[in-house]
Amino acid sequence: MAKTLEAHDKLIREIFEGSYQFEIPDYQRPYAWTTEQATELFDDLYSAMQDARVSGASSQYFLGSIVLIKADRDPKSFVVDGQQRLSTLTILLAVLRVLMPNSASFLTKYLYKEGNPEWGELNEYRLKAREEDADFFRTYIQEQGGLERLVSSTDKLKDSRLRYRENATLLFEKAKALSPADLNALWKFLANDCSLVVISTPDLEAAYRIFSVLNNRGLDLAPIDIIKAQVLGLIRTTAGDVKSRAYAKEWSRIESSLGRDAFGDLFGHIRSIYAKKKQKYILVKEFQEHVTEYKTPIDLVDKVIKPYAEVWDFVRDADFEATEHAETINEHLSWLNRVDFKDWVPPALVYFKRFRQQPKRLAEFFQSLERLTYFLLVTKVGINERIETYAALTKEIEPETFKGDLAALTTLTLTDAQKRKFVAALDGDVYDDLPKARMALVLRLESLVRAPGVQLQNAVSLEHVLPQTPPDGSDWLQWFPDQNEREAWTHRLANLVPLDRNKNSSASNYDFAKKKNVYFKGKGTASPFVLTQEVRSEDKWTPAMLIDRQERLVGVLKKHWALDVPPTESVSKAPETTTATQWKN
Repeated sequence: MAKTLEAHDKLIREIFEGSYQFEIPDYQRPYAWTTEQATELFDDLYSAMQDARVSGASSQYFLGSIVLIKADRDPKSFVVDGQQRLSTLTILLAVLRVLMPNSASFLTKYLYKEGNPEWGELNEYRLKAREEDADFFRTYIQEQGGLERLVSSTDKLKDSRLRYRENATLLFEKAKALSPADLNALWKFLANDCSLVVISTPDLEAAYRIFSVLNNRGLDLAPIDIIKAQVLGLIRTTAGDVKSRAYAKEWSRIESSLGRDAFGDLFGHIRSIYAKKKQKYILVKEFQEHVTEYKTPIDLVDKVIKPYAEVWDFVRDADFEATEHAETINEHLSWLNRVDFKDWVPPALVYFKRFRQQPKRLAEFFQSLERLTYFLLVTKVGINERIETYAALTKEIEPETFKGDLAALTTLTLTDAQKRKFVAALDGDVYDDLPKARMALVLRLESLVRAPGVQLQNAVSLEHVLPQTPPDGSDWLQWFPDQNEREAWTHRLANLVPLDRNKNSSASNYDFAKKKNVYFKGKGTASPFVLTQEVRSEDKWTPAMLIDRQERLVGVLKKHWALDVPPTESVSKAPETTTATQWKN
């Protein structure tokens, strides 16, 4: 009888040696991993390899899970979930083959089984991309000599094919920078110590049900449930049933107060507070390993989970209450919560927990934390460096000798070079270059130019006053006859205004006078945003006007984040690195 579900922990060499012939169905989205995800994968692998080398311990490094539709004993495997990971690992294998020529024939077998032309046998590829990309992927990734041609190519590519080239180039450069010994160690670590959980079922409906369970928060059993069972079991063993029932009730109260999702997030933040590094294994394993109070479960609940849950409750909702400075603290928290990452939360929780009764210090800390966080956001610092930075900040806060003085938190301080980099990014293309930051930046600017105490509304979209594609014969082309100048202004702060849900961008290509009429016509329908209202007071939207507006708006952010620096010296300096280990070098 055919099995309905199988789940196995498989080493990478087992996955790519022939037991599976992966195929990406055409209904899957195109390959979409960017260089950010590829960088994260490579850096994590290299870091884990180094850790294993230093410790001398052999332990599997978990790379996640994949979901397949696969019949018993049939190697053909349709990938329901895992395309991005399998494709990027294939690219990395192709890179290693190029850089390790003595092992090229050996590495090739992990990309395809070579056929015998004399017998009419074709190559059997370990991974077949979506039909529209399959030939391209075979030619430029899997076949020998293809990756070199792809990396050196200047052909105009788009969508998945562009992603293939970008990630192949990135992984090639990163691997090429390694010594031969490190390169060989990385390959051996990848093959022999890295694994994926392979979940397979012959049924499409069952495969998608598994996929949904793995990718939704509404799980029947989550890491926090496993931790709960273990902790309450330890309490029952050491303190008896009555104590265990009391703590079970308290656990449920905290979870209900925060909500299940936020409660689950809290355990991830607590892990980060203790581990001070990126999570590499499942949460349960790392929580047990790093959180020292785990072995004394009553202390874990009373001294860790409960106090951090109280702090997390008002940090995430920006509703801290105090006799003074509460409004300022909550304003900074609200802007931190608008950032698309939460790596700032662990040091925020630690500082809040220690200095909750000192609101003046809290206000100063969160002002500086907002600045650091928006610096990391706007300058597009990578996830690993970001985590290292906040871990360094947490380390500075924790010692008993630290009394809350911000002068002792060197991680919060930006150097002059970092301030210049921050300002340059704010003064540049914030729309295309900073898609994850642009709305938060414009709304932060809006909050700073409006009268104190006036409530800020959320924008639905950002409007380009000077259109992205002005029509022929329009005023725009008379005011901006030079295409380069026009394009240089289109996506900068001075040309962007927020729109509320009562407006829309149907007027985007109108001439300036008509556009203003659409945005502001009718009694009582004026935009609630000061930045948008300012457009109404202008007669023309010209380069000269934008120069003044840009300087003024960037100046508002510079003042708010204290980014003024002395004039740059004429002597050229090497660019400043911003890794956590060299944060102030």
